[in-house]
Amino acid sequence: MGERMNAATLKAQAVPALLTGTARQPLVFTGGLAELDGGDQASATLNALSLAAQALRFDPPLPPSSFNNEPEIHDDRPILPDAMRRTLIRLLQSKRTTGDLDLALAWAFARAKVRPHPFDLPRIDGFVCAHAEHLGLAAQHWAAQREDVVVPQQNYFDADALDATTWSQAPPAQRARFIADSRKQDSAAARALVETVWSQENADARVRLLMALEAGLHVDDQPFLEALAKDRAPRVRNLAQRFLARITGRGAEHPALKECLERIRRSTTGLLRKRPTLALELPATVKEHEAKTWLRNTFSEVSFDELARALELTELAMIEAAEKDENLLLAFALMATQDRRLDLLEEIADGRLKDAWEQMSLCGVQGLGLMASGERTRWAQSLIRPYGANPPVTYSAWTWLHRNLEGPAPELLMEPILASSGRSSRWISDLIEGQKAGAEWMELLAALCPSSQRSRLRTQLELLDRAITLTALPLLDTLDSLQKAGHHE
Repeated sequence: MGERMNAATLKAQAVPALLTGTARQPLVFTGGLAELDGGDQASATLNALSLAAQALRFDPPLPPSSFNNEPEIHDDRPILPDAMRRTLIRLLQSKRTTGDLDLALAWAFARAKVRPHPFDLPRIDGFVCAHAEHLGLAAQHWAAQREDVVVPQQNYFDADALDATTWSQAPPAQRARFIADSRKQDSAAARALVETVWSQENADARVRLLMALEAGLHVDDQPFLEALAKDRAPRVRNLAQRFLARITGRGAEHPALKECLERIRRSTTGLLRKRPTLALELPATVKEHEAKTWLRNTFSEVSFDELARALELTELAMIEAAEKDENLLLAFALMATQDRRLDLLEEIADGRLKDAWEQMSLCGVQGLGLMASGERTRWAQSLIRPYGANPPVTYSAWTWLHRNLEGPAPELLMEPILASSGRSSRWISDLIEGQKAGAEWMELLAALCPSSQRSRLRTQLELLDRAITLTALPLLDTLDSLQKAGHHE
């Protein structure tokens, strides 16, 4: 056999098939390989493998002219348990899921500090590329490769690993949060970090970093802000002007504040005890369906304390003066959220604007900026509490809440929903009957449900038609599995 079968024959016929896998490229025992065929395909393949290995020992292949050395990514996060891998893939490949499911999973990966299995990245490629910053360093590297972005190894960081030497190489959202947190510790040092990278940043990044500086705004920031009057991006110039007006108290130099004041009418009421009242006049060109968008755009560049000073009222007095004007109260709620003044938001929503949750969702506000997790929970509680045992049944309001919370809702929201009449939840039953709610509603309930209440929700969902819980139940299982695999929520 060895006399007639030379190394060239083995390398030309056997080696390619053995390297790619005989399942893809079956070995054909003809020609120079015919003498290996003894009627047993498995034995013949093993003989070919053995002879090919010996041939390559004496006549090894030529090395490549160059090597593509990829950086070694050390991702210390635990991997999603094998038992849940198939469930995760099915969920993410399902055509019946909503964006809330993807977001719930991405945020759960981030909270638990768990990562997908490396072998699964190609199968959930769209999810990984869309949410890489939440999925660990290996996922970030995968997404960068898929987008043909050349990123040095040192650019991959978990948010809690950033420091003053590495923060500038992190993704934009992580960088902004790092600066905002640093401002609480040392305002001047955080501003100095921003100044060192300012000239290399694009407009979007400059806006993010400037907003992060708002956390510790101080008179010492004035020279830096004044220099931004020549910035090439209008958004940066306007934001810097707004911060300068707040520092210096020169409200007349703040065009957005001036526009708000022109629309607010002030008067007094009461006979013995005079007290101020405020009313908002919308422009004649603003139609009723455009009012909330106008409120968001008009008041978004004004802070609560700026407006109170301009009106010569305390912040609480300003809220009390507007209590009969829902549009103005809604504008105040938007401002309090933007300023992270949750004490003021509670004053507005508690007894004055009881449907602030639904009203704010109609304004299209998306994202709570640099609010920490605890602040987001308190923000949601302020909006949820006035509804008591009757949460709204508007799907858009719920998905808006989920996307702003970036995680589960407070237990306060789910408790009346899970309260059962007999075995089933009356709220869920009424929702399905009244609105013909389908799988997207159940999926959203699963995404918002806190871990402490998932078992109760699972019990309720198991009583429903399987067609509307096809993704909600596996989502609950996956969220539980992620929590057990990593850190507790």
